[in-house]
Amino acid sequence: MKCGIAKVVLSVAKITLRKALARATMRPSSLGAAYLLALTAWASRAPIVDETDHALGHQARQVGDLVEAHFSGDVRHITIAIVAAALGVGAALGALSSLLVRARARLAGRPAPEGPRLAVRSLALLVPLHAWLVMWGMARAPQAYAPSFYARGGVRRLAQIVATDTLGVRGCVLVGLVAVALYVLGPPSRWRAHLARLSYFYALIPKRSAIGLLLLAAGISALLRVPAAHADAPRHDHPNIIILAADSLRADRLTPQIAPHLSALAARGSRFDRAYVSLPRTFPSWVTILTGRHAHHHGVRSMFARYEDRARDLDALPAHFAKAGYRTGVVSDYAGDIFGRVDLGFGTVDTPTFNFHELIRQRAIERQLPLLPLLDSRAGRALFPVIREWNEAADADLLAGDAIDAVDRMQDAPFLLTVFFSTAHFPYAAPAPYYARFTDPNYRGRYKYHKPVGLGSDDTPDEADVRQIRGLYDGAVASIDDAAARIARHLEKRGLAGNTIVVITADHGETLFDNGHGQGHGDHLFGDEGTHVPLVVFDPRRPEPLRHGAIARDVDIAPTLYDLAGVPAPRDLDGRSLAPAMAGGRVAPAFAYAETELWMGDVPALPDAMRLPYPTLSRISEVDVAHGYEVVLRKEYENVTTVARHRMIRDERYKLIYIPARRGVTYQLYDTQVDPAEIYDIADDHPDVTARLKGELWRWMLTDGAMVERSGFLQPRSIEVQRGASEGVLRIGDSADLAPGGATP
Repeated sequence: MKCGIAKVVLSVAKITLRKALARATMRPSSLGAAYLLALTAWASRAPIVDETDHALGHQARQVGDLVEAHFSGDVRHITIAIVAAALGVGAALGALSSLLVRARARLAGRPAPEGPRLAVRSLALLVPLHAWLVMWGMARAPQAYAPSFYARGGVRRLAQIVATDTLGVRGCVLVGLVAVALYVLGPPSRWRAHLARLSYFYALIPKRSAIGLLLLAAGISALLRVPAAHADAPRHDHPNIIILAADSLRADRLTPQIAPHLSALAARGSRFDRAYVSLPRTFPSWVTILTGRHAHHHGVRSMFARYEDRARDLDALPAHFAKAGYRTGVVSDYAGDIFGRVDLGFGTVDTPTFNFHELIRQRAIERQLPLLPLLDSRAGRALFPVIREWNEAADADLLAGDAIDAVDRMQDAPFLLTVFFSTAHFPYAAPAPYYARFTDPNYRGRYKYHKPVGLGSDDTPDEADVRQIRGLYDGAVASIDDAAARIARHLEKRGLAGNTIVVITADHGETLFDNGHGQGHGDHLFGDEGTHVPLVVFDPRRPEPLRHGAIARDVDIAPTLYDLAGVPAPRDLDGRSLAPAMAGGRVAPAFAYAETELWMGDVPALPDAMRLPYPTLSRISEVDVAHGYEVVLRKEYENVTTVARHRMIRDERYKLIYIPARRGVTYQLYDTQVDPAEIYDIADDHPDVTARLKGELWRWMLTDGAMVERSGFLQPRSIEVQRGASEGVLRIGDSADLAPGGATP
């Protein structure tokens, strides 16, 4: 008997559960979640890294093997997070679709559908609703969608061109709103009835009440337009300092046509027209700027600095300002991941993180086109911070919001805030409308929306391509200019502008196929485009506008800020303060020096005969398992890559380049006044100038205590070859096994 009752109860429970599951699966939110989950699964069908990955070039297969062998746990975790996001977004779209279906029925005077009918109609509406959302996201940030649409040609290319060139962001929004309105209102034959119904409701409202409501609405609108009053900002003994810097910003782009806000600020401050960086790559350049010391003194000489170089006490400016009572912070997007890899003394570091864990998460997110319109937003970045590491999603306006939040947090004390924009770095991927501001709308080449630069081979661009790339770059600069203006307005609003020094500069410039010098930075020293940067210091306490033609250097920025803020400076700085020039005086003449960094691939502007060769990046780098899974330079390649660097010295007219190669060291001399494009080598014609600058250059190079001169080459003092594998590392080229001494991650 008991057994029979148990069977009946179990049978009833199964039937009830089956019905409940059937009802749940037929809910619009459930169908929406299933639909987005299916699209997400389709988008995830390819490996996170495969051999066709252009950005990784020749390393793609090796990196893919490494990920598969040692980072499968990271793949699982990000997959679970993406699935959760797909379920949430799909459920929300399903719920919205059901609301629109119900609204259409109610407006038509019919009962709203329920059950399977509601589910089917909601799903039929959800599909075009989601397609419209993707189209809107494509119009707003087309670079993220270009590999899957524009680059594929055919109907996909046409769809992206319609979204970006024909409709644009506003057009997509308008089309979506009109389509939703037409759906809810139903066929035109019903519109007269809808108007009659609205007239009926209007007639029920007393006329005096209607007038009162209109006046109340107008008053509220006026109040919302009036900026809120703020008490005067607290005054401090030290001035606030904001460094507004942009990756790859060329000095010649600070013009009213491209950057009207920054150029206007430059016209009000002290503008140094001949400012140069000494190592034109982001990581070593920022350490130089914030320490006031050249790279061979502070030790961070490459983008892949080893832990022992990053962990040393760099005695940087933010640490000294913090000791003087300053609140210090840095905010940045993808190029600013370097600030999380080294301790420069900032109190708060609001930047992305780059290591192999983040690379895997980023690659997984990049493929999720069905979710990108919502993920690439402030809310999406809060849920998936790794999106900030994505170079095709750099949005200067979002970073300006982060900077404004940082100002509000720190204004109770004098503050030093560094804001580092990445949008002007390749792939020059500014969102709408900036990417189209300076480009040809009829261009249909491969660089329509951005200029990705990988580590593999890339065909030489033609003249139309070059014009497009330069237009994309200028649009990226314009987006940064508007973002900087937004920060400036906030300083005014908070009453901080009168006591805030603003510095405008860059970590390096950018070569944009000028005079046959190629594209990029840090690979060679021919031409000024990669080393010449803007340098503007606006001090509201010294409002007289001044322009300076004397040479200024990256190592001069820290001494200048110490001087202006009244903070004691270390005694061993390589630079000098420019504050006397800002007061109308003079500064002592100085030489500008520079060196190249690692060659990450082919350098068309640098023939093999002018290089000391070494293996590709995948062979000279490793993953440091013991210190955050960062990609670092292998110890045994430090010497050869240091010896292979080109070096430069320049005075106010001449520039001399030291070029080590297999057949010996050669020197090239350029007269930058007569030949600003640096086309003609005049070293043989001016042996006296060559000898003078050569002596000064060698004096600077030998301030590196680890190096000496041998046979005309700058070489390590110790000529012992560094041998042996590092412990606790993963070799990208040998991903199947850990290096000796390594631990399984």
